[in-house]
Amino acid sequence: MARKWLLSVALMGLAACSGGEQGAEAEAAVTAAPVVHEVHFTATDFAFDGPAEIEAGMTTFVFTNEGETFHHLQLVKLPDGMSFAEFEAALANMEPGAAPPSWFRGVGGVNPPPPDGPARATMMVEAGEYAVLCVVDTPDRVPHIMKGMIQPLTVRPATGSAAALPEADLELTLVDYAFAFSEQPTSAHRTIRVTNAAGQDHEIALFRLLPGKTMDDVGAWAATYDGPAPMEAIGGVPAISPGQTMNFDVDLTPGNYVAICFVPDHVDGKFHVEHGMVLPFTIS
Repeated sequence: MARKWLLSVALMGLAACSGGEQGAEAEAAVTAAPVVHEVHFTATDFAFDGPAEIEAGMTTFVFTNEGETFHHLQLVKLPDGMSFAEFEAALANMEPGAAPPSWFRGVGGVNPPPPDGPARATMMVEAGEYAVLCVVDTPDRVPHIMKGMIQPLTVRPATGSAAALPEADLELTLVDYAFAFSEQPTSAHRTIRVTNAAGQDHEIALFRLLPGKTMDDVGAWAATYDGPAPMEAIGGVPAISPGQTMNFDVDLTPGNYVAICFVPDHVDGKFHVEHGMVLPFTIS
């Protein structure tokens, strides 16, 4: 009897050890499951408040604007071997109005958020060295990068497998020089998947016109920047490279909207809006 009892105790102990090991393995598997990182940046006039280093992988950028004018968060991936100081020097030597150099690679970020809260955009971030910058030029036609709105960002290699891009409920394709929605946008909280199917960088800066304002008012204001803007920003995706895909979240309510691409052309240096890359639409 004693020998049977000792055998039972030994078997129970073995089972407990085995279960503990399996439990530890299961816990490790859960811990190592792909995740979407979340990174927060805040803009002021004229600086960013955000991390200097993040981990590579699928990342949601949460961007808040506490400044008095529009700001965006543009990520630019530096070419291999180029330092941040060399990047700044190269930009300083560019001729005003010139087409961007071929190595200037916009890889997303977040376009100007609404005045009452942050904007969110999700993208795959590769390891490497980046610049975070704002090239918005309101209200005095001087790009904010020239006022010091630029900082380095190091993306260290990921420690685990990358998560997939989250599901979206509306798709938008960027081409030379137009926006193509997969269907007419409707009133709702939307996650919009943006794909650049063109041969050069493009963006979508999305604005809601203020009540009573028209596209004529937008055009008149854009020509002078005099007075308050006739529209409010609600997010979007800044310049992304050909073939790149990412998501952004937006609350669409009934009203008049306009999508604009302000990226300078790689051939003639003109903003793509000057090539007709602007799309007014109405949500009823």
